[in-house]
Amino acid sequence: MSLKVVQPYAYKGQTLIDHITGCLNKLESFLYANPNYTWIAYARLSSAGVDVVEPEAIKDALRLGVLVHDLGKVYRYYQENIEKYGFEGHEILSAVSCYKILKDYRILKDQRQLKVLLLIAVLNHHQAFRESIPELLWSETGFLIKKVKHIAKSGLCGSVANLEPILKRFGLTVEETFTKDYSEFESIFNKIKELLVRFLCKNFDENRRWLKLHALLTFPIVLADDLDAYEKRGNKSAGDRLIIKELRRAIENE
Repeated sequence: MSLKVVQPYAYKGQTLIDHITGCLNKLESFLYANPNYTWIAYARLSSAGVDVVEPEAIKDALRLGVLVHDLGKVYRYYQENIEKYGFEGHEILSAVSCYKILKDYRILKDQRQLKVLLLIAVLNHHQAFRESIPELLWSETGFLIKKVKHIAKSGLCGSVANLEPILKRFGLTVEETFTKDYSEFESIFNKIKELLVRFLCKNFDENRRWLKLHALLTFPIVLADDLDAYEKRGNKSAGDRLIIKELRRAIENE
């Protein structure tokens, strides 16, 4: 039996707005406990030629990444079938929202390469449980891509407006965050594919360093996501506890 949807849910026992808020708090704890992280990330990205204007831009990108990482879950298909099907492929739908926001997002204006890395981070925040998302995106016939497009066609759930309070914190509206119809979704999806081809194929150097750089953004997003989910959702296996124990070390201010 499916949940009666009142709020968009991140999980069957947790609303999406609660999860995003919790993840943002975890991210701030991480940044507070590791004040040099953004400087290290800035130095590594800059040395690779990435167009990062200043270290503060890393924080802006991480906060936006945490905001959008699970926004793909708001589609009607997911929200009406939470207990039955879960949220497989939501990170691709989240990346579409990320792209739409970044198109006109003034805070990261003119930092195109950083925006691409943020898109890849959002796409890969569940990579441990999936195949390579960039590779999957290039396959028009793959099962996951067909499923994601089917979900996009189902449209947004009726309670998406309940996310407005958290979106307003970033100066955003529902209309600026989500595609208005499937046609816009497909257009953005194809643009993301083009970006990946350009940056992940043509710009590879011998050691593929460019591909690895997204990890500087992916790790804090995954940390915030996993810690909040673990604390709020139960089903805590021994393996989960070991991973969470290590992640918590990263936000301890010693």
